[in-house]
Amino acid sequence: MTGPGAITLSRSRSGERADLALGIAPVNVLGAADLDLLARLVREAPPARLLVLTGLPKAFSAGVDVAEHAPEPAAIDRMLAAMRGVLEALVESPAATLAVVSGACLGGGAEIAAACDVVLAADDARIGFPEIGLGCFPPGAAALLPVKVGEARAIEWILTGRRVSGREAAEAGFASRAVPAARLAGEAEAFAARLLAASPAALAAALEVLRGPRRDALARRLPVAETAYRRLAGDADLERAVREFRARSR
Repeated sequence: MTGPGAITLSRSRSGERADLALGIAPVNVLGAADLDLLARLVREAPPARLLVLTGLPKAFSAGVDVAEHAPEPAAIDRMLAAMRGVLEALVESPAATLAVVSGACLGGGAEIAAACDVVLAADDARIGFPEIGLGCFPPGAAALLPVKVGEARAIEWILTGRRVSGREAAEAGFASRAVPAARLAGEAEAFAARLLAASPAALAAALEVLRGPRRDALARRLPVAETAYRRLAGDADLERAVREFRARSR
């Protein structure tokens, strides 16, 4: 399947594995329509038992289009709903989810990775949440990061916007492991083979339990984070940041 922005879903011959590839050159910047498509394709992946998400070598995803952080309430609601759709689809998917991260994995792209069951990263991947520099913050990360890396690191990463390497992300627990970029594809294939070799019933039962903290975070914390984000509508710092970005993009 192919949709706007070259996001594609393909299946193995056996049907047990689906691959969801983000291919929006140059760095997989995602608009609300792309997020809607991504959520739909995640939901369409079953009956595959494993869903593998990949990006481009330069970027798993550099995040949501800055122009769609627009300070108008309707635009904010549209963006929040689109991102929520992706995150909820990932944590509710019957398939195990594996994100293979190389290059930039920022903002909304890192939120998508955080919702996946397993993240494999290149050592030199750049992972972070730079939204604070735009006068806003990442609601999905505010909900999910404390589950993934603990409260202290979540606060630091979100409030400073600093980027970490794939290696540091693995040490923090954001990624399951980090390997040299040249070995990432092979490591992902080996990991996928191990998951597909497991008992389908046992894998599904384990995921039901292991996803509990992420499900709870999205159910309880994400609405609070979205409400806080909506209060930024009309904020002078956000308006200025979006205006400056649009001016540079002309």
